[in-house]
Amino acid sequence: MTDSGEVLKIGLVGGLSFPSTITYYDRINRLVNRRLGKSHSPRIVLESLDFQPMMEWIARRDGVAVAREIAAAASRLETSGADFFAICCNTVHEYAGLIEERTALPLVNICRATAQEAARREVSTVGLLGSAFSMEEAFYRDEFTAEGIKVVVPEPPDRAFMQDAIERELCTGDVSRTTCERFTRIARDLLKAGTEALVLACTEVPLVIRAEEFDVPVIDTVDVHTAAIVERALTPFMEHT
Repeated sequence: MTDSGEVLKIGLVGGLSFPSTITYYDRINRLVNRRLGKSHSPRIVLESLDFQPMMEWIARRDGVAVAREIAAAASRLETSGADFFAICCNTVHEYAGLIEERTALPLVNICRATAQEAARREVSTVGLLGSAFSMEEAFYRDEFTAEGIKVVVPEPPDRAFMQDAIERELCTGDVSRTTCERFTRIARDLLKAGTEALVLACTEVPLVIRAEEFDVPVIDTVDVHTAAIVERALTPFMEHT
């Protein structure tokens, strides 16, 4: 479709979890409408998956099962006319390489887009807040290292608490005040450790951490990712106008 200058059709793999998928759909539509005006909206096709088996595969580090499920979803998106796709979840990007090996549909990678945004803001150290997998595994850290940025994560007890809260509360959208307060305290501890910016590296974490509560840049990976998705979709159209 790029040769005709049309807005590209966006493919989303969602359900990981469903509250964040709703956020993706809303923000992408608002961003496109803001750019194009009138009553314009993007063409989107969604594959919404069951998050429970995905969480079980991730917990036992079964990357092949994760990649197989998401690549199959990408194949269905391609059949439905998607020109590229994005996964509405940070954690499964641990297996982005395996996923890309199994599909020809181009992937907009949330980790890479986020590291590039941090570099654009000229920060040298970031505090990473996300699932235990995002904080402990190398897939996010490697992207920041490639940009010359140091990553600091919470202490082990806080990482364990965050993972449990994400699974039990944030993924269902039912979050207690106590959980919100502890997330805020964890974020402030990272600032005391010398971080120059906070990265909300879980699509549900913005439900409990508000940028306006901090006097440093707060990089919401959903904001960054949706902006990158929209830019990818609109580039051919904008080049022909």
